[in-house]
Amino acid sequence: MDHKMMNKQKKRWSAMDTVILLLVLVAVAGLIYRVVYAARKDAETEPTLYRVYFEVMETHEKVLAEVDGFDAVYLCENGARLGYIGVYQDTATGEYTAALNTTPAEGATGSDRVTATGILVCNNATPASGGGLRIGDSGRYLTPGSVLEVRTDRALMTIRITSVREHS
Repeated sequence: MDHKMMNKQKKRWSAMDTVILLLVLVAVAGLIYRVVYAARKDAETEPTLYRVYFEVMETHEKVLAEVDGFDAVYLCENGARLGYIGVYQDTATGEYTAALNTTPAEGATGSDRVTATGILVCNNATPASGGGLRIGDSGRYLTPGSVLEVRTDRALMTIRITSVREHS
């Protein structure tokens, strides 16, 4: 008779069994949501590009000759990537050219010192107050008037941000 009682006790469903079953179901549902819906959302979301217009004051023209379109731009202080040098495409030739415009430096007659303006394209950025951007990798705020020491793989320069716009 003791043997029959033990078999009856083993077959009972307890509250703890219900809790464990619910936890397993919630974990499976969470995994399905993450795989199906979150992955789909990430694939549909494209990063917003921003154009950061800058000015390089009185630098040597050979420095600017080393800057090409699509060159990655890094902060000198911590090596964080800011973006890349913007380009424009010549409609006649189809060639891409770095979006740098140079003029002789003010009062520099017969000199190879130039002033340049350019575009830095940032894709890991979020808008910040004051018309600027917060750059994701660096955590740095870029606002008009900011002065930064930056580098590419072949050039080092100091730039001053003149404006920030959403890339259209």
